[in-house]
Amino acid sequence: MCFSAEASLGVAVALLPAGAYGVAAAWRKDRRYLPLAATPVLFGFQQLCEAGVWAGVGRGDPEAARVASVGFLFFALALWPAWVPLAVGAVEPPGRMGAAFLALAVAGLAVGGVYYPPVAAAGGRGLNPTAVGHSLRYDLPAGPAAGWVWPALYLATAAGPLLLSADRRLRPLGVAVLASAGVAYAAYREAFASVWCFLAAVLSAYLVYVLYRLPFRPGSGISASPVPAPAL
Repeated sequence: MCFSAEASLGVAVALLPAGAYGVAAAWRKDRRYLPLAATPVLFGFQQLCEAGVWAGVGRGDPEAARVASVGFLFFALALWPAWVPLAVGAVEPPGRMGAAFLALAVAGLAVGGVYYPPVAAAGGRGLNPTAVGHSLRYDLPAGPAAGWVWPALYLATAAGPLLLSADRRLRPLGVAVLASAGVAYAAYREAFASVWCFLAAVLSAYLVYVLYRLPFRPGSGISASPVPAPAL
């Protein structure tokens, strides 16, 4: 498996219009799904950032690589741990495991609060993004994130809400997220953050299928005329 600026750019180019279709479908069918629908779009922007990191590393421009790294890691470290519980929780029936989804969202905010502020405070200095085995390694500050507790919480916030969702179509995505984390850790441990985010970005395209198959919410008063599926 080989990753590059072209790979990240290609994924971004595919996800942005596909995600736009998903947003339009959620708007018409069931607006509770809008945060989930926006997820492929956000992954598209994250992969654009990593394409910028690759470009900076490739042409020996550490300043460009540093700036793009701060953007990439904002999504990886700060956004996703809180976004996933909130986005999935938004589609849950009222009263169903609300406390569990709220607890996961709070845990996600805590995870982001531990991981990202040291990166932002340093302006990305010290990250030293480096190509290792056709992947990117970031020298993340250890600090209070050392050990297994915070990574375990991160994994719980990323996969747990999908596995617990009342929408059974989301549960396979939760399994795939867990499996992709295992693959990334086993095969690309030094570049785990980069590889797992790349795999998760690819997996997020599944949400477009979920939104394509999403029925119109009863009582929405919205016409059920079909939304053309995107050409991927």
